[in-house]
Amino acid sequence: MNVELIIETIVIALLISTCGYCYVLSRRLRTLRGGQEELLTLISQFDDASRRAEKNLALIHTNSATVNQELTQAAVGANSLIDELSVMVNAGDNIACRIEGAVNEVRAIGLQRAANGQRRAS
Repeated sequence: MNVELIIETIVIALLISTCGYCYVLSRRLRTLRGGQEELLTLISQFDDASRRAEKNLALIHTNSATVNQELTQAAVGANSLIDELSVMVNAGDNIACRIEGAVNEVRAIGLQRAANGQRRAS
């Protein structure tokens, strides 16, 4: 009978330790489930954020294409204006050279007349 009592005592101790372990395990599972709900909430928020980011990237892509076209057109217009201004500057330079030549001729003629007038006066 003593052997039976010792075996039953050991079984009772093992059952009590099993119950304690089950309690601890239950608390850990509860904590894990609570964390799982938080994780689901975070995943949902992350999904929303990634969808918004996708939409914004598509919008940025569309806007960049539009701006690229506008800048290309502006560059073409600027190059056209540069060409026109270059032609105008060259034409103005030619006219200035012709005017300078004419002024020099007039001065030379004036100096010659003045020299001739002084010779005659002397």
